[in-house]
Amino acid sequence: MKNRVHGMGRMGQAVRGLAALVASVVLCLSAPFGMNVQAAEPTDEIEHFLITVDVQEDASLLMTYHIDWKVLDDEEYGPLEWVDIGVPNSYHSEVTALSGNIDHINDEGSSLEIYLDREYYADEVVSFEFSFVQDHMYQIDRYVDGETVFAFTPAWFDGIEVRNLTIRWNADQAGAWQPDCVMEGEYLTFSASLAAGDRYSITVAYPNDAFAFSEDRQANSGSGSYGGGDYGGSDWGNDPGEDIVTVIAGLVLLFVFFVLPIILVVKFIQWVARGAGFGSDSSETTSYKKKITRTKIEYYENCPNCGAGRQEGRDDCAYCGTSMIKSKEIIEEKDLEEPQKYTHTGTYHYGSSPNTYIHVNVVNVPVVHSSGHRRSGGGGGRRSGGGGSRPRSSCASSCASSCACASSCACACACASSGRAGCSVKEFFRDSIHRGRVRVQADDRARRAGD
Repeated sequence: MKNRVHGMGRMGQAVRGLAALVASVVLCLSAPFGMNVQAAEPTDEIEHFLITVDVQEDASLLMTYHIDWKVLDDEEYGPLEWVDIGVPNSYHSEVTALSGNIDHINDEGSSLEIYLDREYYADEVVSFEFSFVQDHMYQIDRYVDGETVFAFTPAWFDGIEVRNLTIRWNADQAGAWQPDCVMEGEYLTFSASLAAGDRYSITVAYPNDAFAFSEDRQANSGSGSYGGGDYGGSDWGNDPGEDIVTVIAGLVLLFVFFVLPIILVVKFIQWVARGAGFGSDSSETTSYKKKITRTKIEYYENCPNCGAGRQEGRDDCAYCGTSMIKSKEIIEEKDLEEPQKYTHTGTYHYGSSPNTYIHVNVVNVPVVHSSGHRRSGGGGGRRSGGGGSRPRSSCASSCASSCACASSCACACACASSGRAGCSVKEFFRDSIHRGRVRVQADDRARRAGD
């Protein structure tokens, strides 16, 4: 088996991370000057990403991942030998390979490197499965007193399409969840199809006494030390203090040698433009106002074509593909009952009909304000003013386009490589994903427990 990246030390990781930041800055700054960057053809796709979650008595999660990974191209980066799958955080243990085609697993803290038994070439599909126990995944009294919420965003892939994502979450004692899903046996089944770079989040809430929830084991609590265990984790991440120093040093070098010179050049160009009389007439400031669009959607209870019942969360018939939307219209706030309930992005039940929903989309619209201040120039009254070496990494595209790996998405991979890798998210809890959730009444929980 080829081993082009495995075993790289902390310095190699730091250099790759710095190179990724440089690439992202150059790309972002080149956009205003008309440089066009064409997206590369996908080299892989995930046919099915199945995650099964069981909440254990100590409130940790037993998570089983099954992935059907198809190789589309084995020329650009070579055949598939290993993949990097992001996991929620470093508080996991008991990492176990469940399929025979996994050679070994390296625990990298925020991701698991899955090394396969052989090389896989174009048009081959490798199906592999592994499990681990994940902790620090809930928050107590996050939205409602007396209720503890789990929030979960599976690994996403910036350069790879996930044709079918399925999350099966054991519903025992669950009180509420978001978004809508299907109950299959003892499991809530959430389904989605994700384009490259898309991500999907769910929340499931429980009474505080359902499991052994502990304040010191909540999400974002604790030291965050990595647990490489017996799976050959590399030295990257074993000393968080040194890692932080390395990252800070890289950012400082990036700013001094790349960002600062570019800023000075831009400022000089602006100064020359103002001196030549090419400035604007007035000083302008930009603020933002919230624009809310509400769409009322009414669904058929049964498919008008084949008569099958509508499945929650689907706009088309699961059997024949016919649209289940009976009517769809934009509705004004003044025409809504209790409009204050519909101010955050999401889809909500509306009225007494089980088949009527309000879909809310919230965007921030820029508003430019002019101060009206003008500065006169010389003789002619000319006006001027101030002018305003891992194969195929999904992280590489993220870094090169929007610096997502370096900031918001907490990529599991090292970001500057070209590995087939997924990202994991650090900020689990978002108000928007939890609002409009499906709630199970107390008597339903009691009935289900009795069954």
